[in-house]
Amino acid sequence: MSNPLKQALESLFERETPAMIDTMARVLEKILKEGSVSANQLRSLPEGIDALLLLDEWRLVQPVGGSLTKAWEDASQLLAMGKNFELTFPAWVKTLVRRARESGRFQFRKAILTFFSDEEHPAWLKMPVFLFNMAEQSKNGIIDSTQINRLLRETPLGVSADTLIAQLKNYGFISPHLRADFFRMRTPHYEIHPLLVRAASGEGELAKGQS
Repeated sequence: MSNPLKQALESLFERETPAMIDTMARVLEKILKEGSVSANQLRSLPEGIDALLLLDEWRLVQPVGGSLTKAWEDASQLLAMGKNFELTFPAWVKTLVRRARESGRFQFRKAILTFFSDEEHPAWLKMPVFLFNMAEQSKNGIIDSTQINRLLRETPLGVSADTLIAQLKNYGFISPHLRADFFRMRTPHYEIHPLLVRAASGEGELAKGQS
């Protein structure tokens, strides 16, 4: 019997080896079951080092509690240096992966709706459209607070811009972008979750319209 989570991963990582897909599926299953996995545990698996870097590149994992880092970029640097710490899902990614384990597909719109409904967000029905618009308006997956404010005026969500940005950071949809030139940057910039960016572009099996 085929593994639905492997099927979903194969649609995202089409060029990766079966061993890599198997390792990533095992790790995601372990996090779903146990809540976390250590970076060194992942490195010890077949093709584990490359799998770890790939999972980090696509922001499918992050340090537990976020206490070690302020941004995804920090975590990437620590992992590339061989540091060991516990890894878990960004909050919304847990919902995405859980649904993929059931369906064999990454169902972005449904995962976002389910996540914000579970959070009892006042505008949960609007969140997929808002997030996909945000990704489409970004430049190479980067957006600034001025753009987010404008999008929020166009699609009111019942919260202030500051509250929304704090929520999106906490839920794992965006992260502070630290590599920007701070001497030229007038407003805070944020990296949007790369899966949102790819889904918003309508690329292949990751099209945002999948139900």
